[in-house]
Amino acid sequence: MTHDNHVPELARQLAPVKRPNPVLWLYHWRYEILAVTLLPYALVNLVLWLGPVWTAVAVVVTFNWLFYWRAARRHLRGRLRAIVVQHRLRSAFAGARICTVDGRRPAILWTRPVDGDVVVSLFCPAGIGFEQIHARRDVLADACFATDVYVDRHPKYRALLTLTISTTAIRRKPGRAASPGEVVPLRAHS
Repeated sequence: MTHDNHVPELARQLAPVKRPNPVLWLYHWRYEILAVTLLPYALVNLVLWLGPVWTAVAVVVTFNWLFYWRAARRHLRGRLRAIVVQHRLRSAFAGARICTVDGRRPAILWTRPVDGDVVVSLFCPAGIGFEQIHARRDVLADACFATDVYVDRHPKYRALLTLTISTTAIRRKPGRAASPGEVVPLRAHS
C-alpha cells in the first residue's frame, strides 16, 4: 500500500465521531420515550375509564397473556432485542470507528427480528462501504452479544447494506473463509 491509502484511514481514526443532533437523538430513543410517556398516560386513562379493580384485572390478564402465550412472548422478546441491538450497533460504530472522515456513522433504517436473528437495514453515507463493515464484523458481533454478523449488499443501491445479527452458531465448511470482496450470504432473507 502506498502512503496515500493510509491518509483517509488515519483521518478517520483521529476525527471525533459526531454526536446526533437533538431530532436524531429523539428518533434514536423513540421507543423508550414512548414507553415512559404513553404507558403511564394509558394506565391513568384506563383507571379513569374502568376503575381501579377492573384495571388491575386487565393488567393481570395482559401480563398472563404475554407470559403464557409462547408466540406473544417470542415476538415481544424479539422486538426488545431488536431495540437493544440498535443502541449497541450505534455505540459499536463509534467504538470501531466505522464512520466517515468527518465523523458520520451509518444510519440504522430499520431492525426486525427474523427467526431468532435480528436483521438490520443500514444506510451508509459516502465514505463508508461494505469493506469497512465487513472487516469489523467481529467487533459488531461482540457489541451485540452475537456469535456472528453477516453483511449483505443491496443488489441495486451501494449505500444500503443489510446486517444479520446471529445469536446461534452456524455450521460452516472448514477452510472456507469469506474475503472482503465477496457477498456474505444472509441466513434470513429480508
